[in-house]
Amino acid sequence: MAKRVKLLDVAKAAGVSQGTASNAFGKPDLVRPEVRERIFEAAKELGYRGPHVMARMLRTGKAGALGVVFPDNLEYAFSDPVAIELLRGIGRECARHGVNVMIISAENPKQAIAAVNNAAVDAFLVHCYSDNNDIIAAIQRRNQRLISIDTDISGAVGTVVLDDFNAAKNAARHLLDCGAKNFAILSLQATEHDHFGPMNPNRLGAASHRVVRERMAGYHAALKDAGISADDIVHIECDNQSAHSAKMTAEMLASHPEIDGILAMSDVIAIGALDGARATGRAVPNDLKVIGFDGIAAGERTDPPLSTMYQDTVEKGRLAAEMALSEDGGRTITLETRLLLRGSSQLSSA
Repeated sequence: MAKRVKLLDVAKAAGVSQGTASNAFGKPDLVRPEVRERIFEAAKELGYRGPHVMARMLRTGKAGALGVVFPDNLEYAFSDPVAIELLRGIGRECARHGVNVMIISAENPKQAIAAVNNAAVDAFLVHCYSDNNDIIAAIQRRNQRLISIDTDISGAVGTVVLDDFNAAKNAARHLLDCGAKNFAILSLQATEHDHFGPMNPNRLGAASHRVVRERMAGYHAALKDAGISADDIVHIECDNQSAHSAKMTAEMLASHPEIDGILAMSDVIAIGALDGARATGRAVPNDLKVIGFDGIAAGERTDPPLSTMYQDTVEKGRLAAEMALSEDGGRTITLETRLLLRGSSQLSSA
């Protein structure tokens, strides 16, 4: 059996003290960048798995926990319907294996890196986050299993995603079949930097989140097939909060009264769009057709009930946790969606 690499081994290989090596992982601001990189390179070459903070991990090499990294704050993880369903699925699989869950918010990068460096976990699951950042780099330095969810991360041993392109394409085709001719796309946040409101071509091209890129491309493909170019579509970037999308929708409809079809990248955004339409006196679905994405329970209770592209988010989380806890090689699982046809996109009665 191979000897476990210790922090002292890394320090010797990098030509630094054990204290400096320890700070590189736990308090990186105290170590010069060039020294940090030398330490991390030595750790990578030696196969060092990071500092162990639990006696169990020291003894067995297993912490008995998974780390789940969300790009948003912890309040969002416990309040957003899709995030809750994802955690349900992860928790279901972890309970089956007697494993715990640690949730890490990436909202504050410095705090997140410290949490990653000190996390007593056996694998990381990263949800909907770009791989071009220091938090992902910190995870990769741990040399542990990394599973990406709704995103593509180089080096991940497994990935669980939706067929977002075809789901969005089918959503747009549905509204076209319902008679919509003038479209608006209410987008999720396109990058890690807040920029809400109308999206120009540069902003569209800068989208770093896979979900936004794939769904946008799917909408555009279906509309292009119908002779509608991207330049003829109104694009609005929304915070994933119904109150915000309601305000954005009301302002958009005041400026673009011709809009008769709204493609929303989430049900939360779509529910806000229904509120915004009501505030401006637009009747759904006669004057305006709306379709969301996700299939959350709240969509059944809106007036009218929300048509949406349903995804099994619980199963998505369960599959991601299953891969994280497995010893098998990595693979990509692509989940399908299905149309839930409700009142917000029925054919006009007029």
